[in-house]
Amino acid sequence: MINAHQILKELNFERLTGSAGEKKAITVITKYLKQLKVKHHLEPFAVNSFETGTAFIKAKNQTFKAHPFGLSHDHKISGEMVFLEDADILMRNKGAYKGKILLTYTFSRKIAEHFKIAGIKACIAIGSPLRQAPSWSYRQKMYAQGYVPSVTVSYEDGLKLSALSGSRIDLVIKQSSGKRTGHNIVIDIKGRGYDDNLTLAVGHYDSVARSPGSTDNAGGIVTLLKAAEHFAKNRPQRDLRIVMFSGEELGLRGSFSYAEKHQKEVKERLGLVVNVDVAGDELGKNELIVLGTPQLQGYADGVTKETGHYFRAELDIYSSDCMPFAVHEVPAVNICRFGGQASDMIHTPGDDVKHTSPRGLEPTIAAAVNLLDRVLNAKIYPVNREIDKTLKDKIEKYLWGSLMEPPKLEWKPEYKK
Repeated sequence: MINAHQILKELNFERLTGSAGEKKAITVITKYLKQLKVKHHLEPFAVNSFETGTAFIKAKNQTFKAHPFGLSHDHKISGEMVFLEDADILMRNKGAYKGKILLTYTFSRKIAEHFKIAGIKACIAIGSPLRQAPSWSYRQKMYAQGYVPSVTVSYEDGLKLSALSGSRIDLVIKQSSGKRTGHNIVIDIKGRGYDDNLTLAVGHYDSVARSPGSTDNAGGIVTLLKAAEHFAKNRPQRDLRIVMFSGEELGLRGSFSYAEKHQKEVKERLGLVVNVDVAGDELGKNELIVLGTPQLQGYADGVTKETGHYFRAELDIYSSDCMPFAVHEVPAVNICRFGGQASDMIHTPGDDVKHTSPRGLEPTIAAAVNLLDRVLNAKIYPVNREIDKTLKDKIEKYLWGSLMEPPKLEWKPEYKK
């Protein structure tokens, strides 16, 4: 019997897509898949990725440590720094900050799309209180079409820098970025033959820069390994495919690649995606985010109570690897656990295995295995391939923001950018 928390400890390192860390993670994961004697293979995909870099800011004879956005190249930038507590002002006062270096506490990807139009030289994004500076990344299309150099700083350094608004500063970024190859890990457990329905259980094994990604999402990966162990010993009636994606932190690149490569099968056979993303907090709150219908929400909520763990069920989209399948109206149940010390430090070095425990992994493992077991062995496949119309414009808006272009949908678009 594999030890989930022991595997979590073995995965407690940075796992950037296409890096040596990704290769190391594959070695760890496949070691256990071989022990379980389950059929598995790697599926490569092309992606723009990077090696973790460094950055610093010099202002008024002071030096501040910063962290470059993922996919940034080397830059040396000098100019006047302007502090805008709310960066929405940038979009309101068009052209007012041309040639300036923006310091802001309200960075968002939506605002970043306006940086080039606004003519700013660079952006310094301030992190949240009581946390280390976060690691963020450009989207693939922004990297390809040109970006405004950006970094993050801690809340404490952001406070100090904000007092220097109007000063001339120097920003230096050192980082290597470019074409890389990521790998999805695909595990097949053949059913006994009820019918041709396919169910996917998925999660991402990559992390952001500088973070061991213990809850986000090594915890999800060990949950999937426990599911593989269960169904290897208890062969289900229907086909189960477990896919561990890379590239989630770069804009769902692994799952988009998989959905495109397997599009015929996705359209013809896929009935449900069970996605596990964020798990392991010793203390936390369990959630089911159902990207589907109220009927699926009720079903997942009800059968999960059989495990003895309480999950709050909600009908909504979820920013994770379920989204590339949603365009084909494939519903998803997203299983997650938030609210503890590790998940509170997501996308920072603080998302560490020392803040997790076997007790913290048990609810997501139990919920995933139980839900999959019920779906795979039901006499009649219990999930309708349908997504409630109240979620469709949310899906469209999300994918616009992620892809920075119109998403390809199986329904008539309801949202116009």
